[in-house]
Amino acid sequence: MNIKVLAFLFLPLWLYSQDAYHMSLLQNLSDSYGLEDGVFVFPDTEPELFGSIFEYGSLSVENQSVDAMDFTISKHIEVITESQNAWDTGLSLRNTTSIAKDDLILLGFWAKQTSGPSQVFVFAENGVDYEKEFYLPLSFTPDWTQYYVAFRASESFDIGSLQAGFHLASLQQTIDIAGLNAINFKDNYSVDDLPSSYSSFNYDGRELDAPWRGLAASRIESLRKSNITVNVDDESGNPIEDAHVSVEMQQHDFGFGSALVTCRFPGNNCYDETYVSKVLDLDGKGHGFNECVNENSLKWRAWEQQWLGTPDETVAAFKWLTEQGVTMRGHNLIWPGSAWLPDDINNNLDNLPYITNRIESRIDEMINHPELRDYVRDWDVLNEITTNRTLENAYNNDSNLANGRKLYNQIFERVKEYDPGLELYINDYMAISSGSANLVARYKTFLDELRDANVPFDGIGFQCHIGSIPNGIPQVEQIFNEFYQRYGKRMKVTEYDINGNIDEDTQADYMRDLLTLTFSHPGMDAFIMWGFWDGNHWKDNAPMYNLDWSLKPSGEVFIQKVYDEWWTSETQLSDQSGKSTIRAFKGKHEVTVSKGDVSITQQLYLLSDTIINIQLPVITALEEVDKESFTFFPNPVTENKLNVKFPTHYDGVDIQLFDDSRRLIETYRGVRSGEDLELSVTSGLYYLVISVDGLQVTKKIVMQK
Repeated sequence: MNIKVLAFLFLPLWLYSQDAYHMSLLQNLSDSYGLEDGVFVFPDTEPELFGSIFEYGSLSVENQSVDAMDFTISKHIEVITESQNAWDTGLSLRNTTSIAKDDLILLGFWAKQTSGPSQVFVFAENGVDYEKEFYLPLSFTPDWTQYYVAFRASESFDIGSLQAGFHLASLQQTIDIAGLNAINFKDNYSVDDLPSSYSSFNYDGRELDAPWRGLAASRIESLRKSNITVNVDDESGNPIEDAHVSVEMQQHDFGFGSALVTCRFPGNNCYDETYVSKVLDLDGKGHGFNECVNENSLKWRAWEQQWLGTPDETVAAFKWLTEQGVTMRGHNLIWPGSAWLPDDINNNLDNLPYITNRIESRIDEMINHPELRDYVRDWDVLNEITTNRTLENAYNNDSNLANGRKLYNQIFERVKEYDPGLELYINDYMAISSGSANLVARYKTFLDELRDANVPFDGIGFQCHIGSIPNGIPQVEQIFNEFYQRYGKRMKVTEYDINGNIDEDTQADYMRDLLTLTFSHPGMDAFIMWGFWDGNHWKDNAPMYNLDWSLKPSGEVFIQKVYDEWWTSETQLSDQSGKSTIRAFKGKHEVTVSKGDVSITQQLYLLSDTIINIQLPVITALEEVDKESFTFFPNPVTENKLNVKFPTHYDGVDIQLFDDSRRLIETYRGVRSGEDLELSVTSGLYYLVISVDGLQVTKKIVMQK
């Protein structure tokens, strides 16, 4: 029997009936939040609860009496040895009442630091496989503070199968913890009804003035944009001033997309015209996803058992999408868990030659497919190897391998041998979505082994299935940085979605923030959602569209960021040397140069600063009498109004306003002679351009306020 438990057996009997703290906790939740009918998850008396806590690692613990608080006992904890792994020292306890899937749980406790800084990780997890319900960093203050964490149970927990507590080894620290318990409110409330010190609403980095935002914006400007310099001259080589130089973006170089259901595409068995149209046109202007992945159809069992149609239909969908300009990833080649392997492999786990032949056939069929290899240049070769270990365990019995994971080395080498130009990824949810420090450490160990053996993998895919308490943005940035620096590989967010219990405004803000961080990171090449419509989503909560195809707030954010804020659509006037420079987002563009009715358009794929030379035919100027008949008054402008007069046979013209850098800032359409233009601009030099009869008039004006 645990010595700590024995000690409590000899406490006075009256102490066991003392549950004033728990009674006051329930009363406070009722009075302050209207919460009723909660059931305690852990023992409901302080002595019994403290006796059930398990402590381990390099620490010293003393139970102390507390005065003048609702609770009467605290644990005074001194962490003696700091460790790289926070979980090396900790304390935890297990549930004494059962929990059903989707029950709403409120974990609460009091804590304070008693010397120096503190850093702890509070968690709740499956006590068997350590899959986390949440895993959150906290720093305590010198004063007693009450903390709450609210979450919905992701699965059912029998008595003793849920574990909650604290990981403490991040620092040598001295802290006090008291009043620890959890209350089950079943399905009587929403998460937002419960108090939470660390909730979906106040995830770290959500603040509009959060320091990470300015740094991300600077990185986007430097990493994701380049200059397009256009030199315009005539047939004699003379520079042309005041030519219109327009850059219209067609597609990002950075990947923005979603997992797709391949049977939805033309000619296949569940074709959906609306689904297809959204893939190609999200903003109503013809701008859609540019990098996507199959959801299930290429997975080993799905491919062989034809879950979503025949292999030919799957390939046809990849072909059609490629022809529309969508880059397609392959997901996935090998998913080494028994649930995802073909039945015959599970039935022959003791027959390694059989499995080896099946793996070789799988690689050959997918990588050397006569059509698919033209459409898929980026594969998730291994998927979720941290927790799916069936093949690894089988190959532990191979005397030719140091351990079963060496099979993965052979798989990567074989794929690279077949197709040296293919981009090979490892895909997992560990780093962002799992919340399990133990599993993240295991994942890094596996990646370290591959790196140290010079295994030819090219990239790391971050599944980002965000739970009910989202990862803080600075925390995610730290993870991205660590993996980028540790492995030096390209990275992608491959499977983004978010828990549907989070309110829509928070979902939208988190989309904004994770999307921004990902786009700004030097190691990242894509942001891909795991489905975009509720009609085809594993959790019925896709990031963009409801079942009726109405746009969600997070979908609005995606469109605004990708096709507005991070989109180039700009027009300038060439200067006296015929030059114009536009800073544009990297990707595919149309560059159009025109003057009057003479126009030339050129395609450009921008990856770095680029200079292009465009020659326009000789342009005939307006007769001087006509040119002088266009007048602008007053000039300088002092009160935001500028009167425009010109011959009446030109009535209904378009006038463009350019700033001193010759950048288009306003277009006035259908202007009539004598009309006043409203100029909402600051003091400075501006250019007005009127295009008439295939020619143009350019006038300089001065704004003085």
